[in-house]
Amino acid sequence: MSAAHPLIGSWRLDAFELQATDGTISHPYGEDLAGYLFYNADGFMSAAFMNAHRGEVPDGELGAAAQASSYDQFMAYTGPYEINGDRIRHFVEVSSLEVWTGTIQERWFKISGDRLELLTAALSVGNDAPVGRLAWTRVERAVFPR
Repeated sequence: MSAAHPLIGSWRLDAFELQATDGTISHPYGEDLAGYLFYNADGFMSAAFMNAHRGEVPDGELGAAAQASSYDQFMAYTGPYEINGDRIRHFVEVSSLEVWTGTIQERWFKISGDRLELLTAALSVGNDAPVGRLAWTRVERAVFPR
């Protein structure tokens, strides 16, 4: 993999939505999100994102945090990836969603400046097969809270 590929780098999540087969749009992790996506030149990727207010506990006590956290408000997965044209395949080795471990998650991507859009294949969600759209912004440098 060439280090010059425009996907390589760090991306911050701006939006995630599902479009159902009837055209309706939903936001399964809410509209206020936190998350990152990383692609490195060695051929590995990692994605983690969540509802920005998932399981907030004012005093940060771990026992209370475990009770407040919500399973369906966090997603993470990682593994090797390969690019073929405008498609990228994620070979999932580790996932917070057990049914994804050991699968290949294919995405279509489009990069415009510092913006990345990923589209999923139709997903199996209940009786529907929505398509996911994730919008990301490239981040060049970490800024640490003070």
